[in-house]
Amino acid sequence: MNCQLLRLLAAVVLLAANALPTAAQGRATLDPAPKTGGTLVEIGPANLFPYRPGVDVEHYDVAIALPATGTVISATSTITVRRQSTIDTLRLDLIGMIVDGVTVARQRRAFRRDSTHVLVPLRTADGVRVRIAIRYHGSPSDGLIIREDSTRGWSAFGDNWPNRARFWLPTVDHPSDKATITWAVSAPVARSVIANGDRVSRTLAPPGARADGVRMATTRFSMRQPIPTYLMVIGVAVMREHALGNTACGAGERGACIPQSVWTFPAESGFVPGPFAEAGRIVRTFAKLAGPYAYTRLAHVQSATRFGGMENATAIFYSDNAFRNRSLGVPLVAHETAHQWFGDAVTPRRWPDLWLSEGFASYLTPLYLRTTRGDSAFLTAMRAIREEIIAAPVVEQRPVVDSVGAETPTALLNANSYQKGAFVLHMLRAEVGDSAFFRALRDYQARYRNATATTDDFRRIVERRHGASLDAFFAQWLHRPGWAELGVRWRWDASASTLRLTVSQGTRFAPFAVPLTLVVRDADGRESVVRVNIAAQLQQELTVPVRGIRTPTAIGVDPDVLLLGRIKLPETIANCCFGGPKRNILYMTGTTSLYAVRLKVNGAKTY
Repeated sequence: MNCQLLRLLAAVVLLAANALPTAAQGRATLDPAPKTGGTLVEIGPANLFPYRPGVDVEHYDVAIALPATGTVISATSTITVRRQSTIDTLRLDLIGMIVDGVTVARQRRAFRRDSTHVLVPLRTADGVRVRIAIRYHGSPSDGLIIREDSTRGWSAFGDNWPNRARFWLPTVDHPSDKATITWAVSAPVARSVIANGDRVSRTLAPPGARADGVRMATTRFSMRQPIPTYLMVIGVAVMREHALGNTACGAGERGACIPQSVWTFPAESGFVPGPFAEAGRIVRTFAKLAGPYAYTRLAHVQSATRFGGMENATAIFYSDNAFRNRSLGVPLVAHETAHQWFGDAVTPRRWPDLWLSEGFASYLTPLYLRTTRGDSAFLTAMRAIREEIIAAPVVEQRPVVDSVGAETPTALLNANSYQKGAFVLHMLRAEVGDSAFFRALRDYQARYRNATATTDDFRRIVERRHGASLDAFFAQWLHRPGWAELGVRWRWDASASTLRLTVSQGTRFAPFAVPLTLVVRDADGRESVVRVNIAAQLQQELTVPVRGIRTPTAIGVDPDVLLLGRIKLPETIANCCFGGPKRNILYMTGTTSLYAVRLKVNGAKTY
């Protein structure tokens, strides 16, 4: 998660501290490690999408044995694949592990190995639907983070994003190929085990059967909904589970409740419930906005993830330091929970569409703050997001849907995917209206749940609710870099009760077509709200009727924070008013969030 954005959202929470539940007061700051740090595997442009044409993994069945000490694991992964008849070799991503054997339909099969793949030859007689078992062992250099220290003891946590599952799991390691997964995790009995899905069973080994002198237990989990490989994780450590109970009843499929829990190391038990006191309300809010929660439960886990938070399906992993420092706040919990809908249930099919995950989660977080802290907190959050967008060089240089940046997925963890993606959704909501926007979100979830989608898929869903094409909107805001830069001058024509606007656009970016809201106020405090559509032109003249007020004394621009851009207003304008005295001056005060323009009439400042 973008660290600076979460700090700003956390500050919004603190400003609205009187709305916080008592248990969460004082714990709303956040300083997580962002989703940064280069993956060890870059993908070339030829492999962006489709990644493995003709191959569809349906299910992974992973039996993994973890040591009492050390880092060497052993596992068998049985993979059910549906393939086109022309596919004669299954290419699985796997790095650093030693492959001990391969079977196809339980028969041994010769295989080939290179530094990054296991290549399994397939025969016509194997059929279209094939079960391949890979038996392997080794010490993962990434993906499964194994640590041992005097404070925590031994621990192992999966941390796969974006394409690091291949360091410990043989997979088709790309978000376009979602699959179900079952886990059988063997570990010392004193250690807790968490994984995706529902816990099915826990079986103790016989008392005499020991590994490294330690009695073992095998815990089984089943994830019945398909998820991408970057979400397939386990967590194993001496931990404590803090049950939050059945939450958000009615928010699950067919009106189910969502059992939630928090898993911590013993030393951090006192932090709970903290920000997780709002976990049920968060799920309930997002279910109302975007449709039912897709899974049966949700765990929040203190872990070894390199990120501030990682949205693994049904088991969100948070950074160890966020718990240790008590810096984990409500915005991060909301952001990662939003991913259970956007990113997990509906997954971007291609890396260039990452904004469909991060942008949505970054917008749903302020929407949750609006529900719980009010409109003022929401608008403050959106202003903060806009300032981050304009300050980020990548927004000036690259579009949100960025095929070049996607060659290294971690390069997309930037203000385009997070903040600009969120603000584009905010503007889209204003463009089509609340009813069409939120109906479209629910349609999008219903249509692509447990599957993958692209930006064009989302656009078509919104267009059906809106009843008109959105090609120009999506092209302008998602497929071009930049933001709107407007220069605005005006004169008041008292005889016609109109504002005459001269609008110019900067040359750093191609001109934008944008709506602009003006709030015009007179000396008696009466206001008139007018909306004008700015064309994608370098300069234009507009005549805007203003009804119900006298001569304007103050003009506000973009009061609802709906414009992604900057507005340049003159510090002074002589002869501002048609037919008025020359000493009338137009003043501009305020920030890029709300431009308040005051007129000085006959030498007396009016507000």
